[in-house]
Amino acid sequence: MEKLELKNVYKHYVQGTVEAVKDLSLSLKSGELLAILGPSGCGKSSTLRMIAGIEDITKGEIYLDGEIINWLSAKERNIALAFETYALYPHLSLFENIAFPLRIRGRKDQEVRKEVKKIADMLEITNVLSKLPSEVSGGHQQRTSLARALIRPASLYLLDEPLSHLDTQQRTEFRVQIKRIQKTQNLTMLFVTHDQLEALALADRIAVLNLGVLQQIGTPEEIYEYPENLFVADFVGEPPMNFIKATLVREKNDYMAKLYNQKLKIPENYKDAIERFYKGDVIEIMLGIRPIYIYISEPVEGQTVSGEVYVFEDIGESGILTVQIGDALIRVELSPGYSFKLGERVNITFDLEKILIFNPTTGERIKANDSKTAK
Repeated sequence: MEKLELKNVYKHYVQGTVEAVKDLSLSLKSGELLAILGPSGCGKSSTLRMIAGIEDITKGEIYLDGEIINWLSAKERNIALAFETYALYPHLSLFENIAFPLRIRGRKDQEVRKEVKKIADMLEITNVLSKLPSEVSGGHQQRTSLARALIRPASLYLLDEPLSHLDTQQRTEFRVQIKRIQKTQNLTMLFVTHDQLEALALADRIAVLNLGVLQQIGTPEEIYEYPENLFVADFVGEPPMNFIKATLVREKNDYMAKLYNQKLKIPENYKDAIERFYKGDVIEIMLGIRPIYIYISEPVEGQTVSGEVYVFEDIGESGILTVQIGDALIRVELSPGYSFKLGERVNITFDLEKILIFNPTTGERIKANDSKTAK
């Protein structure tokens, strides 16, 4: 049985003129951490609020532990929620904010103190428990909000942008703490975020939304390596995926992608998929490849193209080389030690097994025949 299941869920605002969520179906297994990822306005927060019972569902069904919860109030759902805005009680100390869910359930003071200390130690806020929310940083307030959500047993834990108010170093540390707590306690969690790095680092699976519509759901590897469409491919990954317009041509038994009088060989595992729509006409395709799968090397037939250095960014742990080929700008992620001059001619070689092909009209990825890219 699934811990959480959404079936054909819709959310409309303004007398039905704004569709925030459209026909959303997904499920969450017990002990799993699922991220709902997407840009502002994609429907992820509306989804979380419907699950929590803060907002009504326009249409569809939500099940928790196999029982439909559409008509249950937020208090009647066994769900814990950590808000992006903290929602801490300003007149209570951080200790009492965390203790509140236990006190209203009649837990004994000694037990409350033990549980608060335990979760505070995990989130490294023990030394500020006596302070009021107004007396501590936003990072401490965010940790307190999370501690208050995690301190009580619940069927499901919802996290709303859990790292949004932390600096870069704090985000890294906090990610580790959240994932460790979730795994060691075997908690079922769902969190929403617009930060693709946060989703990739934390989640067991990621559901990508755009304009209220589910674009893809899968493991971090599936989302990163095998995006279903151009939106997912572009939204996930830093530096972003390269997209290169090309013309599909056939030479003897091989298919080639022609870009500005240079050619790249299309991998063999795309052959059957291409032959279903290639009739000898000129066909435009969109190649996608991540910067880490392009290299500086001596020319290799069918894998290498040449261009001019547009810019080179040395960012310490790596370097980002941008190469101009015609109107296309192609990013290459390199290990340290490289140096380039603007306008310098360079050869870049593609890992053909990592090339993705998209239909530029529909935006959908053309599936290769191997088991992974056919997902």
